[in-house]
Amino acid sequence: ATLFTGRYIEIHVFPFSFREYCQYYDDVSDKDRTTNLELACSKINGTVVLSGDTFSYNKVVGARTAGAGYKNAKIYEAGKVVDGIGGGICQISSTLYNAVLNANLEIVERKNHQFVTSYVEPGMDATVVYGLTDFKFKNTRKYPVKIEAYIKSGVATIRIYGIKENPDYKVQVVAKVTSTIPCDVQRIEDPTLPAGTEKVVTKGTNGCRRVTYKNVYDQSGNLVSSTQISSDYYKTITRVVKVGTKQTAIPTPTPSVEPTPTPSPEPEPSETPTEPVESPDPSPSTEIGE
Repeated sequence: ATLFTGRYIEIHVFPFSFREYCQYYDDVSDKDRTTNLELACSKINGTVVLSGDTFSYNKVVGARTAGAGYKNAKIYEAGKVVDGIGGGICQISSTLYNAVLNANLEIVERKNHQFVTSYVEPGMDATVVYGLTDFKFKNTRKYPVKIEAYIKSGVATIRIYGIKENPDYKVQVVAKVTSTIPCDVQRIEDPTLPAGTEKVVTKGTNGCRRVTYKNVYDQSGNLVSSTQISSDYYKTITRVVKVGTKQTAIPTPTPSVEPTPTPSPEPEPSETPTEPVESPDPSPSTEIGE
């Protein structure tokens, strides 16, 4: 009997990368969020989906718990951005969604975020919530496909491997904006801030409506089909600004007092000097001669 090693199977069963999709993630310095991305990638990396089978992101990745190693990071909850366990792993499900679309596999379940994300265009995302919202796709090809997923240098990369079929197709995904919804601005007076100054508490995000199409082309570049795959609505996030009302006390200038001149003392009269009186010359003596 011939023994087929894992390397042999990898080379011969999954020789081609149909599509690769990469996404930069927001903040490499956010170690907790990066940990969540790495965990999600490690769960789906190497997964083989047989022909006709359906892949479930939540089933493969599992519950996002502290016991499983997940950390607190930013998530959307009740219309706000808050910290939550497993925050960030929707970026991996969104990256996988785009790789699956470009590999021309069938999307079984996918839902957009309630707000526009920072890492992918509206209409190109796939949110997941364990036990509630899943991302699923079906391998509609004749042969198995394998998922490769990893994080490196601030980039999340997912590739779909398998055997080329004849005919094979190229896919182009196009998301079109049908409307833009400006976000509201809420101004809150803050008596601790100096008047005339403002401090942004929440940046705010515009909402929009998007329609996304999958265009399929043959190897000669001829359009085979164009299908609408989603129509998505994204809510606005209100911009919140604190406005300073604290009045700065203006010091009252102290009026200057002209100094009272000190009178100079009257000079005392000086004594009139007495000129010496000259004594009269003595009378000359009379001398008698012989």
